[in-house]
Amino acid sequence: MSKLFTPRMMSQEYLRRYGTTARVKAWHGKQVHIQTENGVWRKNGQGYTRAGSESAWAIPFEDAVRRIDHCGPEKCGCFLLVDGQPDIVI
Repeated sequence: MSKLFTPRMMSQEYLRRYGTTARVKAWHGKQVHIQTENGVWRKNGQGYTRAGSESAWAIPFEDAVRRIDHCGPEKCGCFLLVDGQPDIVI
């Protein structure tokens, strides 16, 4: 993963390094997709798809963080803002 953060994506690595910053706090309450090395998670983590797909799981950021907290850096975990939400710029 080349970037740790963009206005529409936050990596798990970024979250672990800078978890108390205003940028991270701005994501609270936002709907996100979870993406790992195989793609974006489908509902309840049952398989993979792509962001924006009808079958992509959209959940609150805080819930997504808990669901992949066990993943190591090899999984390349990140959070993607669900379409229709404004970019987060801090």
